[in-house]
Amino acid sequence: MQPQDFDQIASPVSVAHFSQYKLSRLLLKHLEKLGFHMVNSEKHEHGSIGEREIFMGHGCIAINDAERGVTVTASFLSKGKYMTRDIQCHFLVGTDGAGSSVRKSLGINMRGEKDLQKLVSVHFLSEALGQYLIKERPGMLFFIFNKDAIGVLVAHDLKQGEFVLQVPFYPPQQKLEDFSSEMCKRLIFKLVGLELADVNVMDIKPWVMHAEVAEKFLSCNNRIILAGDAAHRFPPAGGFGMNTGIQDAHNLAWKLASVIEGVSPISILNSYELERSQIAQFNTALSVQNFKAAMKVPAALGLDPTVANAVHRALNDTVGSILPSVLQRTILDGIFSIGRAQLSDFVLNENNPFGSARLAKLRQIFEEGQSLQLQFPAEDLGFRYRKGALVSEDDSVLNVHEAPTGRRRDYIPCSEPGSRLPHMNVKLISNPSSKEIFSTLDLVSVDKVEFVLIIAPFKESYCLARAALEVANKFKLPLKVCVMWPNGSIDGTGRSEAALTPWKSFEEVVEVKRSSDSPSWWDICQMTDRGAILVRPDEHVAWRTKSRIADPIVTMKSVFHIVTGVDCI
Repeated sequence: MQPQDFDQIASPVSVAHFSQYKLSRLLLKHLEKLGFHMVNSEKHEHGSIGEREIFMGHGCIAINDAERGVTVTASFLSKGKYMTRDIQCHFLVGTDGAGSSVRKSLGINMRGEKDLQKLVSVHFLSEALGQYLIKERPGMLFFIFNKDAIGVLVAHDLKQGEFVLQVPFYPPQQKLEDFSSEMCKRLIFKLVGLELADVNVMDIKPWVMHAEVAEKFLSCNNRIILAGDAAHRFPPAGGFGMNTGIQDAHNLAWKLASVIEGVSPISILNSYELERSQIAQFNTALSVQNFKAAMKVPAALGLDPTVANAVHRALNDTVGSILPSVLQRTILDGIFSIGRAQLSDFVLNENNPFGSARLAKLRQIFEEGQSLQLQFPAEDLGFRYRKGALVSEDDSVLNVHEAPTGRRRDYIPCSEPGSRLPHMNVKLISNPSSKEIFSTLDLVSVDKVEFVLIIAPFKESYCLARAALEVANKFKLPLKVCVMWPNGSIDGTGRSEAALTPWKSFEEVVEVKRSSDSPSWWDICQMTDRGAILVRPDEHVAWRTKSRIADPIVTMKSVFHIVTGVDCI
């Protein structure tokens, strides 16, 4: 990770490496704070499901849709027996992973590249290994190639000694039963070059790497919705799986809430698929590029994974498949042993012309940044929706996407419609004695569906704000106005209240610059202070204007109609 990933200029928080199971625990704790509670299935076998109840250990086995709702048949274990219960719901959001039962029940196909690689994940603990790496070679991701073994070691927490080992898997010649705890321990010793006394293997699971996106994210009149890995699955190269899934939920939440609360028609959910599908397609291509970049390293060492996969396919699909299984396994092991032998010190040394050339190629890959990249700020923070629940400024660019390069691109904040609202530190004017500083992103409520119109304290901008509040009030649309005062200027206290009368739904903030030569808010947004920005509840820009509006009422009616789907015309 780069130093700029931690300086909190582009975002109020820093980048983090966080295990999925830890995130799940954190989310559950947060839900409990919001009034949700876990339900014991055995004590609640036949009872109806109430609001804010969480049922763990349930699997979706059938879905039946009706005109105004969905019935989900779920399976769960109770007193040693599998039971079923029917759950009635208005909406069903399928976030049930890469092998989604919801997606399969609906018959929704995945499109893209299948079976890029089969692997086994070994989740294990070893404080000794963690301490050794902290002292000798700290890192987050280790690609290990030696004559005895090959694998990728993910260091989730060096201090706690928590790791996940990923190793290639070639069934049916190799079987999952081969990966016993003891065998995995021996494999870990071969990879790290140490006989570790405290290795504790927690879990062993096979999985298949795909690069696919669901052909659609919505079904059954928008009542059933796919999100996360259920809608797209990528190679684990760059953190796109978790990041893209979180973005899905962020995009969907306000739209679903708008429908449930009667703010928007159900048709607004069409914009969820429109917006998120384009991002998923882009991230799929980028993750494949990044995965292939990672494979340049073993290829340079003479361990081209495509060759190993081709041999495996030959054993399974051609004349090799008629050979006895024991002989197939012997052939596969022999080929892999020959391949790993190229990693010996005898081959890989500067005195061996063959090995020297490979080492030179390896250095070139690293020096030119051609190998795996871990940080993608432009994609994690700077992704932009081109069409959907927003007012585009230029129809000619709707379908234009910068092709993924596989290289790190830094995030450049802007306020173009569809972009994430830029971050800047601000302070409330209403309480000048307060030292509390917060982000412009925090102007958007996390507790309710609410749009935010950001303006500067000028007569024309106040006129636009009054028009927006009038239209929002008439059509029952939640809107708050934020008046952005320039750095150090709080002399106009009271001006906004007079200018926005009779409306009370506004707040005033003042810029907090890092230094005197730091850009202003409107500079960051690449606008002048004579403009205005309408922000959606998911912190993405819905619309903006860079100049005075001739007829604010007509303009705001049109804007809210496009963004919310409400008939404001």
